[in-house]
Amino acid sequence: MNEYVKTIRRSANIGLWGSVGVVILAAFYQLVSPWRFYPSQYTARWMLIVGSVLAVLAMSMSLLVIRKQIPSLRQADTLEQKLSGYAQHIRSLYISMLVVVTLICAFMVLSAQNVLLMLAMVATLMLFLAYPNIYRMKVELGLTDDEMKALFGDRYIPDTKDNNVAD
Repeated sequence: MNEYVKTIRRSANIGLWGSVGVVILAAFYQLVSPWRFYPSQYTARWMLIVGSVLAVLAMSMSLLVIRKQIPSLRQADTLEQKLSGYAQHIRSLYISMLVVVTLICAFMVLSAQNVLLMLAMVATLMLFLAYPNIYRMKVELGLTDDEMKALFGDRYIPDTKDNNVAD
C-alpha cells in the first residue's frame, strides 16, 4: 500500500516541479538569451494558435478527467483498488501535463510569442491546485480514519470534532 502512496507522491512531484522548472528555464531563456528565433509571420502565428489550443484542450481534458475519474475511484471495492487507480490517475495526469507544458514552452521559444508563457504558467498553476496531499486523498477516495492511519501513521491527524449534534 505504501508503494502506491510513494508512486502518487513521486509522479505528482515530477510533473509539478518539472513543469515549474521548464517554465522558469523558458522564461529565463527568453529574458537573457542573446539568441532568438525569428520564424516567418505565418509560422509564428500558427505556433501561437497551436500552443493556445493545446493549452486549452489539455487543461479542459485534465479537469474533465478529474471530474469523471474521482467518483469512480471512490466506488472501488478495496483500498488497494482505490490506491492503484488513484496512482495511475495521478501519474497520467501529471506526466501528460508536463509534456504539454514542455511543448508550449518550446513553441514559445521557437516563435518568440510571450503569450504562450502565460498559458504555460496557467497550466502549471492548475497542477498546483490539483496536487494530491494526504487530506485531499482522503476526501477524493472516501477513506476512513482507520485507513488513513494505516497508510500515513502519525502524519495523519484525524478530525476529533464530533459531527453529531446533541440537543
